[in-house]
Amino acid sequence: MSTTVSTRPGEDRPTPLTVDRLLSAPLPELLASSGAEIIDSSIQDAGFYGAAVQRRDGGISLHLPTGRSAAERDIMARQLVGRLIVAMHNGGTR
Repeated sequence: MSTTVSTRPGEDRPTPLTVDRLLSAPLPELLASSGAEIIDSSIQDAGFYGAAVQRRDGGISLHLPTGRSAAERDIMARQLVGRLIVAMHNGGTR
């Protein structure tokens, strides 16, 4: 998969997002390039792994539960960014 995305308002050059980049870029870099930020969620249900919301300004809010390991939060952030960007560019189809 190779998708060119621009989720940051006023950005002239889109950022290429590939599966390799989604899985291997340092998380802070991936979040910055996709316009995403992590927000701690108060939901502590064991079955809740997070939610992604695209804001009106084009940015992405990733709501992740606290109390999970750093590795689990990293994986969920990457998964949520990937799913949201694919949905944005494919009309929400899988």
